[in-house]
Amino acid sequence: MGVSLAPTGKGGKKSLDAELNLIPFIDLLIVNICFLLITAVWTQMARIKVTQKGKGSASQKEDETPPEMRVKVVVLVGDEGYVITAGGERLVIPKQGQAYDTEKLGRQLREIKARLPNKEDITVAAEDGIQYKHLIRAMDVALAQHFTQIQVSDAGAAL
Repeated sequence: MGVSLAPTGKGGKKSLDAELNLIPFIDLLIVNICFLLITAVWTQMARIKVTQKGKGSASQKEDETPPEMRVKVVVLVGDEGYVITAGGERLVIPKQGQAYDTEKLGRQLREIKARLPNKEDITVAAEDGIQYKHLIRAMDVALAQHFTQIQVSDAGAAL
């Protein structure tokens, strides 16, 4: 179990052989290696580029961007459903009972992406009191429609 230094040699001399129990140390190393490997995979799978928009955020100058890129696409997640704003167009997607209509949101974002194929940025905003899972679901739908630069904002700053 530990180091044994009991006198076992001739003439009352102590033996210099020590026996260390390395099994707990090896177990600890194996657990640490497994933990590091699993977290490395999770960070690769869960990576999504999200920037915060609002006060204090860095923004591009409007005159450096082409006219197509100046169109602002916003998805607002509210109590009544989704509201999509693209340029001057505003589209309301009401809830289906208690569930959000993510299929219709996907279709509308696909149509916007077809009109603006080079547009990659989108702002997903949420009203106060909206559950986090609904915001994440809207972000997943936007990502599935190839909007790769997702900005998260509150409802007041987005519109």
